[in-house]
Amino acid sequence: MYLLGYEVGSTAIKVAVIQAEQNKVVDVLQHPEHDLSIITKHSGWAEQHPDMWWQELCMATRKILSKNKINPRDIAGIGIAYQMHGLVLIDQDHKALRPSIIWNDSRAVAIGKKAFKDLGEQECLENYLNSPGNFTASKLRWVKDNEPDIYDRIYKIMLPGDYIAMKLTGKIQTTISGLSEAILWDFKQKKPAKKVLDYYGIDEDMIPEIVPTFDVHGTLTPEAAELAGLAAGIPVTYRAGDQPNNALSLNVLNPGEIAATSAESGVVYGIVDRPKYDQRSRVNSFAHVNYEDNFDRIGVLLCLNGAGNQYGWMKHQIAQSGRHYDDMERMAATVPIGSDDLCILPFGNGAERMLDEKSINSHIMNMEFNRHGRGHLYRAALEGVAFSFAYGMNLLKEMGLEVDILRVTNDNMFQSEVFSMTLATLLDCHIEVVDTTGAIGAARAAGVASGVYASLEEALSHVTPSTIFEPRLNQPRCIQAYHHWVSYLDQTLYEIPSKANRPEVLREKNKALKTSLEEKNKELASSAMQVHNKDEFILEIKQNLSEIANGNMSDDQKKQINKLIQKMEDHVDKNKDWENFEEKFNLLHSDFFKKLKEDHPKLSVAEAKLCMLLKMKLSTKEIANQLNLSVRGVETRRYRLRKKLQLPKEIELENYVDRV
Repeated sequence: MYLLGYEVGSTAIKVAVIQAEQNKVVDVLQHPEHDLSIITKHSGWAEQHPDMWWQELCMATRKILSKNKINPRDIAGIGIAYQMHGLVLIDQDHKALRPSIIWNDSRAVAIGKKAFKDLGEQECLENYLNSPGNFTASKLRWVKDNEPDIYDRIYKIMLPGDYIAMKLTGKIQTTISGLSEAILWDFKQKKPAKKVLDYYGIDEDMIPEIVPTFDVHGTLTPEAAELAGLAAGIPVTYRAGDQPNNALSLNVLNPGEIAATSAESGVVYGIVDRPKYDQRSRVNSFAHVNYEDNFDRIGVLLCLNGAGNQYGWMKHQIAQSGRHYDDMERMAATVPIGSDDLCILPFGNGAERMLDEKSINSHIMNMEFNRHGRGHLYRAALEGVAFSFAYGMNLLKEMGLEVDILRVTNDNMFQSEVFSMTLATLLDCHIEVVDTTGAIGAARAAGVASGVYASLEEALSHVTPSTIFEPRLNQPRCIQAYHHWVSYLDQTLYEIPSKANRPEVLREKNKALKTSLEEKNKELASSAMQVHNKDEFILEIKQNLSEIANGNMSDDQKKQINKLIQKMEDHVDKNKDWENFEEKFNLLHSDFFKKLKEDHPKLSVAEAKLCMLLKMKLSTKEIANQLNLSVRGVETRRYRLRKKLQLPKEIELENYVDRV
């Protein structure tokens, strides 16, 4: 009896076969041999057609069955792992309406940021554990805004794994874990995120039926079985996003355990036992594969878009023809720690969440043509990814995750000793490399709901490390190289062009600031007048008390009243109050009173106050209220002020005061 597992990535389809009774890996196959094509019509866009995944999966399945002479009728269950955050849209005939907008497409960043603000940042973090960000829900809103004809034909929205499961079984379903990665699951309400749906104007009926991660999701249809070379009726019993599934493959299921991978993207994935979030949403939290309504298991995910893709680019573009990763590793090992000051920032694969959704692109820093060769480039590339991991790990530490042991698979950059030792030394941790892949994990997980294994623990009982990397490099030199790299990262983040500096944005900001300043001016004037009126009232009471004290009273009574009068005199200092007000007003209005007094030294305090109220652009009625005068009284004071300032008829009083 066998179990079949798929991992649907953006560069290839991986398929694994497990001999179920012995829990032994029979074979793992990747197809095609070259990377799958990605459609990039514009900068920051990334799309793949879902039917391409399906066609390659069918060919990979036929290939592995033929190679290992496996009878399809002996397969007891199928598990699916898939690239997270992709958006697949189907019509009522189950046909894809457009290419999938995949995980590293950054077109919806601005949409997600606006939603984060409009919905309320704390509301989003507490309920969905993330900003809507550049995730699936925001990508769907982009389609609604920009491709309304396609949006109107949508029957259901799906994640890539949901689409593959539908092609296998004909059933349209999703999981809680999948909805959480789309930012469409409310962890407080324990149901789909209605507020997000309502805000984006998305009909809840577009969400497929929700099924458990481990369950019989359906059986292979005759049509799917014929295309894939399988037997009709085989149950599909597991599906999960690639990172939760990768953690499962490494037996990372419980709080405090941490998994990592560095394939197309770089990911660190730690488990906690209650909903946690980063206030700036630089790392993301999703329902883990073993999350249930009454059993919180949350995966906190740190993602680096530019990781394996960067090193793959280095191989294809820099390495000599026919060179392999082993050749690059040998050359990198001859270069000292820090790559002789050559630094590479590996962020050339779209917006980076850990950098606040900035797209800073990749940079090669400090290259000297007479000093640096291919080996330096290879080591700097490996160190750049390792340093990026270390940089991001600090965010996980802030959330209470300690990194003592990092469990990783053996089918990615962790095969490199230079890379693994650099990271182990920087983090002062052990890195356990396990001979497994996401496809193997999906196959083992499929054995749980299909009844082959009694529990998930039994299915994963064979997961043990084959290699352990310890922190054996020179740590001071590693730390020095890391800080050198961070300095270049900080410099790049500081210098990156910002949309916020565009002229139209600045004009809107200035307009808003001007309006805000006018409102603050009115508040300041009101506050000043309240203080002035309070002082006037106290002085009036003082005068009344003085008159009473001069009447027929006993000496003791006069003494008590004089004490009250003295207290009032100590409290009220009209000149000091006005000087304090002038000082604050001058800060807001560039020494207004100072300039006014220099030009017109004979102005009284009352006339200066009127100038101040005119400077604030208060109406005659507002000024009357502030000075406790009638409108006619204000007009009389304005007339006298014009004469005092000796203004010609053609100059408006307000314009003159505004220019002071």
